[in-house]
Amino acid sequence: MFRTANVSGLGMVVVDGNGRTVYLLTSAAQKNVPCDDASGCTKVWPDLPLPDGTSGATAGPGLQQSLLGTMKLSDGQTYPTYGGYLMYEFTGDTGPAQSHGQGITSFGGTWYAITPAGAPLTPAMTGATATTRSNGY
Repeated sequence: MFRTANVSGLGMVVVDGNGRTVYLLTSAAQKNVPCDDASGCTKVWPDLPLPDGTSGATAGPGLQQSLLGTMKLSDGQTYPTYGGYLMYEFTGDTGPAQSHGQGITSFGGTWYAITPAGAPLTPAMTGATATTRSNGY
């Protein structure tokens, strides 16, 4: 189950059932960029495959079920999407309501938390100064 939570510095964003911030990877054109095992991306940004026997994700408080979907990738796994974006966690977030992955540029795009409306939470939306961080991944 996915829901929203108030994450310090970001406001209300999508989190997983354990309260961990969920991110998307997007290009400059705001297109979904998949993160895969072959590039090493999922070692830093773990994907969130649906459990076997599950056909879809469930929207908890603050989310719209109509924005939750799925995408089957070349690895044969089915992954949840929100607003059409694949969802990931960041290994630098060690617990709930952390946002250390916000704004990192790596693996062909920029990582953003996801708004309850299903969009990337960009610096313009938070009023933050636009800075680009790269962790060298």
